[in-house]
Amino acid sequence: MTRSETFGAANLVRTIALCGVALLSGTLSAPNARAYPSYDDGNGVGCVECHNGFQGGSGPLHTGHRNAYDISTCNLCHPSGGGSTPVLTYSSGVGGGFGCSGCHGQDYGETSVISDQPKASGYGLREAHALAGVTECLGCHEPVATFLPESVPPPYYGQSTNNLNDPCSSAQEDRDNDGRGLDNDGDGAYDYPADSDCAAPGSTTTTTTLPPADCAPAPVNGCLAPEKASLLVDEKTAGKEKLKVAFKKVIPAVTQSQFGNPVSGNTSYAVCIYNASNQLSGEFLVDRAGDSCSGDACWESVSSKGYKYGDKISYADGIQKMILTGGDPGKGKVVVNGKNNSSTLPLGVASALQTGSHATVQFLSNDAVCFGLTLTDVKTADGSVFKAVGP
Repeated sequence: MTRSETFGAANLVRTIALCGVALLSGTLSAPNARAYPSYDDGNGVGCVECHNGFQGGSGPLHTGHRNAYDISTCNLCHPSGGGSTPVLTYSSGVGGGFGCSGCHGQDYGETSVISDQPKASGYGLREAHALAGVTECLGCHEPVATFLPESVPPPYYGQSTNNLNDPCSSAQEDRDNDGRGLDNDGDGAYDYPADSDCAAPGSTTTTTTLPPADCAPAPVNGCLAPEKASLLVDEKTAGKEKLKVAFKKVIPAVTQSQFGNPVSGNTSYAVCIYNASNQLSGEFLVDRAGDSCSGDACWESVSSKGYKYGDKISYADGIQKMILTGGDPGKGKVVVNGKNNSSTLPLGVASALQTGSHATVQFLSNDAVCFGLTLTDVKTADGSVFKAVGP
């Protein structure tokens, strides 16, 4: 099974519940209950209609959460201190930032289609609600290219604001004493040992490895977009063909974890190029996590912001260099350079893009977020060279 087939199946399951997100802290009262973008919009509308245990600051859910998890900052959920509304499921105030999804979801670098704010997404919660009978959603969210595994901590884990640090530990996450914690990746398995993404306690590696990154037949939805991007495919001189891809000034904030972990993890990457008909016209795969290149590590960390890749012999589909760095909104970038000096660079891409009015370039991985943009300013498309910039 290819990567696109693997994650296509995952998308099919999760698409059932891609609209809205509600806090899973009790039993839904009716099969046609709604999933909301807020716990309470300030008028008693939202998740509070079924899960009212947070009301008044002294309800059993509110008290239980604060006591069990040593929550010390009201703005993890509230926008402006205790009692303030609206209490959103995907973002909150200063000192927080991700609302309920700060613990019940993961940071995919997405932006809300409702408020245009950065958000975290509780895909596991959405699926759980769908299976419980939620059939009506308010607001809609596009699926992401890949789903972060259970072992990736939600944004609030490891903060001094609470006592949670292990997304694979039901002993930490279980508040209802039912023996299981949270299913943040939405695959139906809860924590170690049920979820194969989770390593045994004390281990530093996961028990399974995801398939290598692979390009889908058509562009995927949900990729982080840069303000500027460029593509150069130069195939005019045999043996000296080259590829250059650059995404600069990525609009949302980007963390190192959103690139995966090619240093000590199993993250692989794919550069995918699509023609004006959204057909896959070029694919460049780099599956070198933890490998050595000419005696040195192929990958190394760039402080705590990202990673860089270097391979003088261009073993993996002609790719010589990659720079993946994050930062505040507008600071993230992805740069990929390839050369055919070892006859490993896939060819025929320029001819597949010949006379095209635009092209879409995406940078995918097997266990992290994707980046991409459609380039509409075509400078050259003569069959041997394709050069375009965007937007």
